[in-house]
Amino acid sequence: MKKNHTVAFAALAIAVSSASAFAGERETLMVGRAATQASQVEEFLFPEAACENTQYMCMAVRPSGERSIGMDIKFATGSSDLTADAKAQLDGLGKALAARNGKLGQKEIVIEGHADPRGSDTLNQALSARRAEAVVKHLVAAYGVDGKALAPVGRGTADLKDPKNPDAAVNRRVELVRKPI
Repeated sequence: MKKNHTVAFAALAIAVSSASAFAGERETLMVGRAATQASQVEEFLFPEAACENTQYMCMAVRPSGERSIGMDIKFATGSSDLTADAKAQLDGLGKALAARNGKLGQKEIVIEGHADPRGSDTLNQALSARRAEAVVKHLVAAYGVDGKALAPVGRGTADLKDPKNPDAAVNRRVELVRKPI
């Protein structure tokens, strides 16, 4: 029974990966403000991990398109400091990434920082980069994630989550993206 379940999961993973690759879009798992679970992160970002410790043939494949975890890690206006709540949100992500140490390529995981449009473009670009860097530093220090696998990127105000309400807190966030090989 377990073998049939894995084959079905592999077929689904192939279909989802192929569809997102052809569509040219990023497939995103939105977790919002909730703390991530390591198993949830691993199943979505690293489906090939299901085959690593099996004694039978497994067909799960690495996604061919971008996959991201949409986390509403909030920051105060003008700040890149991680709050206690933000650190708690990163717990499952940190554990899942640490479990993949040695298996991730250089800069395979992109940490994107975002800002709302209050302030100048230059200020927001720098602020979003600091937010991404704050998450990277936390993941490396608290969980031992290989820093070479992480690439912090500031997106400024280029990709507002709520463009109809540009000053909304949801626009001050960080997202994690796994790049295809």
